[in-house]
Amino acid sequence: MTTPPETRSARERVFDALKQGSATRPELAQRTGLSVVSVIAATDELIETGLVALDDTPPPTGRGRPAAKVRLRLDAHTITTIDLGTPEVIAGRYNLLGQRLFTDAPRAHGSPFTLYDQSPEKNVDRLYQWLADQGPAQLSVISVLGAVHPRTRRIHSYPLNLKDHPLEHELSQRLGWPVLVENDANLSAWQMWHTLKLSKDDPLVFLNFSAGIGLGMVLGGQIYYGSTGAAGEVSYAADPEKRGRHDILARKLLKHLHSVLPHSNTSQVAALAAEGNKAALRALKRFNQDLANHLTAVAAVLDPTVMVLQDLPHAAGPLLEEVRRALTDLDLPTKVIISPLGPYGGLDSAGAYGAAWLERVRLGLAEGPVTRPEPL
Repeated sequence: MTTPPETRSARERVFDALKQGSATRPELAQRTGLSVVSVIAATDELIETGLVALDDTPPPTGRGRPAAKVRLRLDAHTITTIDLGTPEVIAGRYNLLGQRLFTDAPRAHGSPFTLYDQSPEKNVDRLYQWLADQGPAQLSVISVLGAVHPRTRRIHSYPLNLKDHPLEHELSQRLGWPVLVENDANLSAWQMWHTLKLSKDDPLVFLNFSAGIGLGMVLGGQIYYGSTGAAGEVSYAADPEKRGRHDILARKLLKHLHSVLPHSNTSQVAALAAEGNKAALRALKRFNQDLANHLTAVAAVLDPTVMVLQDLPHAAGPLLEEVRRALTDLDLPTKVIISPLGPYGGLDSAGAYGAAWLERVRLGLAEGPVTRPEPL
């Protein structure tokens, strides 16, 4: 069996090797399989991009001056993030490797439904302030409920009352650094696809259902854009040829929850059900049955390798059982799991996505959203 040719540039390979830790140029040559001459040239290029730096050369010993080590400039590249797709708006800072810069918990701003205003301008101002409060950054990423057009990058978001709005451009201009806005389920799907180290031939879908309904899809190694946001992803994926509005499904599903507690979300009703509230138990059961039926249709159309459910206390387990039962009844092979990303998975996904985007831009590989299929 022949080994496929290496298509990455020398600077990409050296940069990836530095993710394992600082190293001298000869050590990087061993890690990458490149010649020392190629590593030296690639290192010089990376220094010019600002991604790496040379450590101070140690003092000479009896055997001469030790070789200087090359390191990533993690302290010089900060990504700030906001996750609007959770029951509580949270914000955090990440480094060039997508690692958290907060040690305990992210900054919390409260329930989104009590924070948003009918005025789109006031909502944009609030997003600006949340990002500005985190301090300067090389990039900011916002995880939103809604749809972002892949070419125009304009957003439709019902919670923010934004329609065809250039949110990325406006916030970038006001803050003075790039801002990316992406659907929350898409970001989680992208992160899970990389975490599971899937191949281009392995489709993945990710269900976010804590504060609304969203389905992120990675097809052919890339985030798939093709719906209207919210529960439109579920309806669209189940029937791409359907005409008319796809968000009617959202209203039907959420109606089950709102019958127990008006303007509530899945997390709130699941918490009531866990306390033994009979109305909440009945509503959650109907919600799970309807949602499982639609997810089964998604599985039949897309044939995903993995379907991932957002990890919601008291809600993910019952939905997992319902979806597995529905898939088994139709003899569909899709594997269904609960997300291992944790309670801050959406925020971490935004941080990792931003780090990958920043890396590719600094390396001169792309200017737009991350679509590279290789694992991070």
